[in-house]
Amino acid sequence: MKYIMINWVSILIPFFIGIYRFSHFNKALRLVFYFVVFGTITEIVTRIFIYLGVTNTMPVILLYLMVVFFILGLFYSLILEDILRKRLVIILIILFELYCLVNTIFLQSIYEYPALPQSISKIILVGFSILFFYKVMTEARIPNLWKEPLIYINLAILIYYAGNLFYSLLFNLILDYSREFSKITVYYSDLLMTLFYVLIAIGFWKADRKLDPI
Repeated sequence: MKYIMINWVSILIPFFIGIYRFSHFNKALRLVFYFVVFGTITEIVTRIFIYLGVTNTMPVILLYLMVVFFILGLFYSLILEDILRKRLVIILIILFELYCLVNTIFLQSIYEYPALPQSISKIILVGFSILFFYKVMTEARIPNLWKEPLIYINLAILIYYAGNLFYSLLFNLILDYSREFSKITVYYSDLLMTLFYVLIAIGFWKADRKLDPI
């Protein structure tokens, strides 16, 4: 129970900080805030379903995957436009969304964990995150990295999605291998998620339009 409460608090921290600091957000940070809002709503809906006795919430996970990739894809189309054409990112978003639909309709049951779509999305988002850090290093325009919100946001994305990549790839195999071991991997994933939301909360708190005109 304590573990669940810690996880819940980590999700709500950036949600409330985002509400408080929203007027300081630029377009990019507002997209991240929408991502946090959607994640909070999804978490609440999932827990309600579980409370009502719904044992398989994979359809919710699939919807979450598609919406999150759309939002974060738009986020990176803004902050990477100097080194990556926005049109290419938009095309990539559309192709991924279409793939998810095709996978759900023709290739995989909506009640199975979407391991391959999850893995593909994480590889792409990790790639975007690395590109952003490359941009920061080559341009060297940020005088103090610790004051830049996007540094924390990208670090959160890099750690969480890179750390969860093999979990996504092997989830179904882990589930078949051992229920107890699968619980351990879920705890690991949730720990990464806690760190993820804490870093986003720090990024929100440091938001100041004067630091980043995007």
